[in-house]
Amino acid sequence: MSTPKPNQSLNNLLVFESAARRGSFTRAAEDLHISQPAVSHAMRLLEADLGVALFERQHKGVRTTEAGQYLLEQVGMGLSLIDQALREVRSMQAHQVTLAVSTATATWWLMPRIARFKQLHPEIELRVITTDTDLDLARERIDLAITLGADDFANYQRWHFVDEEIFPVCSPKFLQTNPLPDLQALVHSPLLLLEERYRPRMDWKEWLLRFGERLPRQPKLFRFNDYSIVLQAAIEGQGVAQGWRHIVQPLIAQGLLVRPLQHSVTTDQPLFITAPQGKVLRPDVAFLKDWLVAEAANT
Repeated sequence: MSTPKPNQSLNNLLVFESAARRGSFTRAAEDLHISQPAVSHAMRLLEADLGVALFERQHKGVRTTEAGQYLLEQVGMGLSLIDQALREVRSMQAHQVTLAVSTATATWWLMPRIARFKQLHPEIELRVITTDTDLDLARERIDLAITLGADDFANYQRWHFVDEEIFPVCSPKFLQTNPLPDLQALVHSPLLLLEERYRPRMDWKEWLLRFGERLPRQPKLFRFNDYSIVLQAAIEGQGVAQGWRHIVQPLIAQGLLVRPLQHSVTTDQPLFITAPQGKVLRPDVAFLKDWLVAEAANT
C-alpha cells in the first residue's frame, strides 16, 4: 500500500474533523462541498494509514470510536492553534493591537491620552475592548489587558500599572451645600456605591472601616453597577463617590470633582498590565505596553 502524501493526509484530517464533529458523512460532505462517496473514501484512506478504526457506522450517521474521539480532540486543538496563528499574522500585517480595559478606565483615563499614542505610533491600529469582567486573553485574542491585582496571574505576564488608591470625591456644588468637615459628616451624606458582580473592589463599608468608622443603620446609599455612571452622578452633584485616583485625577484637574477630605486608602491590589504567558510580545504590542507604563507613571 502506498504511503499517503502529506497534503493528502492533511486533507483527510480536515474531512475527518468535519465528519466526526457532525456525526455524519453526508453532512460533512455538505459542509465541505464534496460528494458523500468522497468523504467515505477519505476516511477509508485515513483509517488505513493509521491502522485503526475511527468510526462506528450506525443506521443514521456515524459515531467516533475511542481512537476517533481522541483524534477529534487533538485535531480540534490543532485547528484552533492554526486559526489563532493566522489571525495573529493578519494582525501583524495590519499592525493591529487589541487592549482590554474597564469602561471607566477607557472613558476617563485612556481616551484623554490616546491621541498622544497615535502621534507616536500612527502605524499601529489600536483596538480597544471595554469589559468589566475577566477574559481569557489567549482565547479572545487580546494582546494586553489592564487588570485588578486580585486576579490569578499564573497564566499571564504582568507589569505594574498603578496602585489602587481610593478617596472620596464629589462636585464643588455638592460640597458647597453639603459641607464635609470630617468622616462623621461623610457617613451621613448621600453615598454613591459601585456594585460589581465580577471584580472584588473596596466598597464604602470597607473603606470607612480603615478609619474606624461605620455606616449608620440606614445609610443614604445610591447603588450603580457601572463606575462611569457613578462618576457622572458625582459630577451632577448627587452624592459622594469613591474615587480611584488614576481615573478621577483628570476630573479633579478640570474642576469637575473635588476631594472633600484628604483621607485615602491604598490597597494591596495594584492594577497590572497583563499579557498571555509564554508569548513573546510583538513589537507593536511592546510599544503599547511601554507607553501605558510611562503614562501611568505620570498619572
